[in-house]
Amino acid sequence: MSTTKGKNILIVDDDKDLTNLYETFLKFDGYKVDAFTDPIDALSSFRKDVYDLVLLDLNMPKMNGIELYLELQNIDPNLLYRFITAASKEYIENLQIENPGIEENIIYKPLWLNEIRTMIHSLLYNNDQ
Repeated sequence: MSTTKGKNILIVDDDKDLTNLYETFLKFDGYKVDAFTDPIDALSSFRKDVYDLVLLDLNMPKMNGIELYLELQNIDPNLLYRFITAASKEYIENLQIENPGIEENIIYKPLWLNEIRTMIHSLLYNNDQ
């Protein structure tokens, strides 16, 4: 995938094993990846115009994915992002009350690695158009 060269992805998920898996897999595909298990650390390290895509877990301690996204968006309003979650449909329906349209930006766990590859390639390729 030559289009992955130079693309930067930020991953924030409190599940260390999943974060390591995503990071390793995406680096193997040629992406530059920064991965955090603590949303506060991710926020303090975040810089505008560095990342082509941000993947955020919805349910994290200290700061949930939506709160983190809103903080990151204040820094970089053009941020391309997706939430990754194992949350129930009911939880998502409750989130939609204050965050209309959130479901179109959610990727549900469990994921096959090829699904992640396809989704990320599609997002980044379509974003370059």
